[in-house]
Amino acid sequence: LACFPLCLCRTLSSSDDKQDRETEKGRLEEAFEKCDRDLDEQIVQHYAELTTAIRTYQSITERITSSRNKIKGVKENLLSCKMLLHCKRDELRKLWIEGIEHKHVLNLLDEIESIKQVPQRLEACMASKHYLHATDMLVRVSGCVCMWRWGGR
Repeated sequence: LACFPLCLCRTLSSSDDKQDRETEKGRLEEAFEKCDRDLDEQIVQHYAELTTAIRTYQSITERITSSRNKIKGVKENLLSCKMLLHCKRDELRKLWIEGIEHKHVLNLLDEIESIKQVPQRLEACMASKHYLHATDMLVRVSGCVCMWRWGGR
């Protein structure tokens, strides 16, 4: 079929006789009419399948278009989120550092609270003659106080 127009042109141009050209034209018209009839018959025989195929194709095309639009929206939203996250990065870093500082302050307050209870514990240890435990407690507390005084913590 791809070379059919070329063959037709070659046949018509090589023929010098008008009768040959008319004969070739008639055969060509008959072939086209037969082809049209065959096509019409195939369409009638397979009308339901063709209709279903066309509807399916239309549905698929609509879904693809819808999906492309959704993907475009998702891309735009992702770019927007990326830009917002980039802008918030410094603020988030600052908040993270503040969180670490607050955690450190809470640990210091817990140690201070523990040190405030040392005199009562020390008296209890001395009363029950647990001198070694009392000494360990005093050494530990004095180590904490020295570290705070010299900035070790």
